[in-house]
Amino acid sequence: MSHHFYETCAYFTAARYMRTAEAAANKFFKPTGMRPAYAYLMMALEDQHPQTISQLSENLGYERSSIYRMVQKLEKNGYLKMYLNGKSSTVDLLPASTPFLKTANQCLTAWGEFTSAKLGADKAAMTSLLTTNDEKLRR
Repeated sequence: MSHHFYETCAYFTAARYMRTAEAAANKFFKPTGMRPAYAYLMMALEDQHPQTISQLSENLGYERSSIYRMVQKLEKNGYLKMYLNGKSSTVDLLPASTPFLKTANQCLTAWGEFTSAKLGADKAAMTSLLTTNDEKLRR
């Protein structure tokens, strides 16, 4: 029997791509001192703040418990503050986040340039398909 999942399984091919992309992105986001997910969380707050843990979870596609753990680490570093509002938690940036965000945005630019150079015209098509298919699977 010969399996074809190496090229035809949406789960396997997406996960393999993600492992490769994660390893490369970790190098680009190293100047932040954290994994890329932390930078993306901070940039999501830069785009719109404050946000609740649930909003960040929905927007970034992470479980609420993962967002909560990341927020705790970022709060410990003095970059943001979490406020409890009954059953929900609201997160907002603190002034100390400015240097981190400057570095994160520089890393994002460098990462974007790298992926554009490596992937070429496939990048736009791939990210569009991933976004569309992610929305389909979430429904």
